[in-house]
Amino acid sequence: MRRRGSDLGVMRYELGIKDLVLNIKNLFLDIIFPIECLGCGKEGEWLCGECQNKIRPDSHSLRGEFLDRIFTFYSYDNELLKKLIHGLKYKFVEELVLPLGEILVRELKKVEGQIGRPDFIVPVPLHRKRLLERGYNQSELLSLKISEHFGWPMENKVLARSRRTASQVSLSGGARKENVCGAFVVINSSKVLNKKIVLVDDVTTTGATMEECVKALKQAGAREVLGVALTKG
Repeated sequence: MRRRGSDLGVMRYELGIKDLVLNIKNLFLDIIFPIECLGCGKEGEWLCGECQNKIRPDSHSLRGEFLDRIFTFYSYDNELLKKLIHGLKYKFVEELVLPLGEILVRELKKVEGQIGRPDFIVPVPLHRKRLLERGYNQSELLSLKISEHFGWPMENKVLARSRRTASQVSLSGGARKENVCGAFVVINSSKVLNKKIVLVDDVTTTGATMEECVKALKQAGAREVLGVALTKG
């Protein structure tokens, strides 16, 4: 049986590695990735107002096998939006959550009445190793922006990935579903019992990841789960 002191040592080591990675990342970005609009190149901001207004909504409201309803607001085919999300997820530009969060909140305002007030919101979780590699969970950052604006509490300690999965990007629909099957677990069932929850992600394509998250939440007793994704691939 592992001793508690050993667990704390592992946690401190992982946090130390995370801080080191973040410091290296910030230095790297300051040197080779200066702040400029990803649409027109204007210096000083990641997305200028003019370019933001060029990103046209492509909203959809759907139902899933387990999801009571899912709201998506933009197409991932939008090249500027894709560039912003790619920078946030794969180039480690955490500050890109600012324009993306603003865009997401703007569209959520339009459907707030359809969603109603949830008990809390839950970001789609990353596996611990991927979280350490990236330094943050982009879905959690977007959830924080939603929470700050609407006052909906955020819970990031009720749902976790039970195993690391392959990236969904290059997989077909059936393979995506198989890849994430059983990959999520609720770690605090009492927290979700009879609750209305909004699940948040940056991108959904087939909906397989969200459906697996919702399946776990409902098996743990959640009353209603709505999904919110910035883009649909």
